[in-house]
This record gives sequence, structure tokens and C-alpha cells, in this order.
Amino acid sequence: MPCWEVRTMSVEFKAKHCKLLEQAIEFLGWKYENIAGGLRVRTGEWWNDSFTIHFIAQEAVIQSTQQSLLNQLKQQYSREALKRAARLRGWQFKQQGQQLQGVLRK
Repeated sequence: MPCWEVRTMSVEFKAKHCKLLEQAIEFLGWKYENIAGGLRVRTGEWWNDSFTIHFIAQEAVIQSTQQSLLNQLKQQYSREALKRAARLRGWQFKQQGQQLQGVLRK
């Protein structure tokens, strides 16, 4: 029996726009690399501080301790989607501080 064990889990992650996801990762100060069918996201200095996102399966494979990091990425992806939608319609999106709120103006 091993003296340590890493537990992983698969979480549903639906991201239709790869470019927006990449922008969200960069905004958070993380790194990524393209892998077959998805991205490998590095949240720390080393690649063992990483998780994998599979586009076809629409899931992320994370360690159980990384759920909060995945939630941060989902929130930032949503912000990037709002910014894109606002730009396409000629609106401006402004985030209010560190809150999860923003303002759209025409």
C-alpha cells in the first residue's frame, strides 16, 4: 500500500470557445499547453500543480483539492464571455472591483 495517494475526479466543464478559455487562464496568471482534445492548465510553478480540460468529453480532471481553482476559472471564463458578447453588440463591460459583478453600458 502506498504511503501517499492522489485522488482525482472528473467535473463537468462546458467551454465552447477555446480562445475565451485561454484568455481566462492568462488573466488568472496561469499557463497552459495544448494537448490532444483539450488543454493542460498549470496553476503553480510546476506541472504537477495542473489539471486537464477535455473539450470533447466536456470535463475537467482535477485533484480533489483543486475544486476552488476550477471554480475561479469558470467564473473568469464567464466574465470573458460577457466581455465578448458586449463587444459584439457595441457595449462596454466594466467589472466592479474584485466582486463577481459587472456593468454593461451602451
